[in-house]
Amino acid sequence: MANDLTAVRQPIERAQGLPNEHYIDEGIFEEEKYAVLFASWAGLAVAADVPEIGDAKPIEFLGIPLLLVRDRENKVRVFQNSCRHRGMILVSEPKKIEGAIRCPYHSWCYSTAGKLVSTPHVGGPGHNTHEAINKDDLGLTEVRSHIWFDTVFINVDGAADPFEVVHADLLARWKEFDKPMYHGGTESHFDLNLTTNWKLAIENYCESYHLPWVHPGLNSYSRLEDHYNIQEQGKYSGQGTLVYQQLKGPDDTVFPDFEGLSEQVGYRGRVHRHLSKCPTRRAA
Repeated sequence: MANDLTAVRQPIERAQGLPNEHYIDEGIFEEEKYAVLFASWAGLAVAADVPEIGDAKPIEFLGIPLLLVRDRENKVRVFQNSCRHRGMILVSEPKKIEGAIRCPYHSWCYSTAGKLVSTPHVGGPGHNTHEAINKDDLGLTEVRSHIWFDTVFINVDGAADPFEVVHADLLARWKEFDKPMYHGGTESHFDLNLTTNWKLAIENYCESYHLPWVHPGLNSYSRLEDHYNIQEQGKYSGQGTLVYQQLKGPDDTVFPDFEGLSEQVGYRGRVHRHLSKCPTRRAA
């Protein structure tokens, strides 16, 4: 049975993978969508997607239309991308918000902080207010968010413990790398559009077993045997590598390392101040 996970929960020496239904069954996907992706903290975007004040980018997250905005106070926010009046999509493509976020249906307007600021003709022609309209109650619905390493995480149901609590051990593990990040623009990343269950993409990134055959070039300097497991039972699993190579420029120059890293970190690899120049991978 699909819900019988006894074989999965065995000690790692005897454990088996998830039943097939967990990768193809729509009902199971709907269940885990709410239990895992909505109820905890999920990665949505990077703050550099909206680099300047007023930038806005629409993003659909598991069927929910969202809007990533950098407000006038330079704070990155996530809103539901729908007007509080009739639910019209507010922003259909990335743009600069010059004045306010304006609904194309009835022209209700919102500030970049989500406050409802204008309701033209709502009380009749020429009457832009009405006693039944309380603007303070009708601002955009903001989705709880947290930024870590420039990645925007969201908690859709709003009920998860704070990000700093849920991921306290991860924050402690990577605290030495928590430095300002500089994004290199459109040429510093690429999108992978995958027609697959989300777990398959994650499982691929959590193991290096496939490197010798699928990525022989990468395996030539970051070998299968150079990797180590990162795992917290019941919380997360992943993988690290003890080998990193700095990218060289045309004249063989390399970027300077971060200052003040511990000897242990220096042993594991070399970290670059200008991360914007390093290629990154991001699943769409």
